[in-house]
Amino acid sequence: MSKHILDNLFNSHARVKILKFLFRNYPNEFNVGELARRIQETYRVTKKEIGNLEELGLVYKSRKTA
Repeated sequence: MSKHILDNLFNSHARVKILKFLFRNYPNEFNVGELARRIQETYRVTKKEIGNLEELGLVYKSRKTA
């Protein structure tokens, strides 16, 4: 078994990278582009996985007010 146990549990290497990064950098906020760059994934994959995590209630969009 060469896959990491978290990859098997969460079924997505990108999702695991996102969660690890966000937990390690809590309480900082990141936009999708910056997050994709920092975890070295494509924007499209990162945006898709953020959407999945949002549906699960694990992450949320922050609304900045000026």
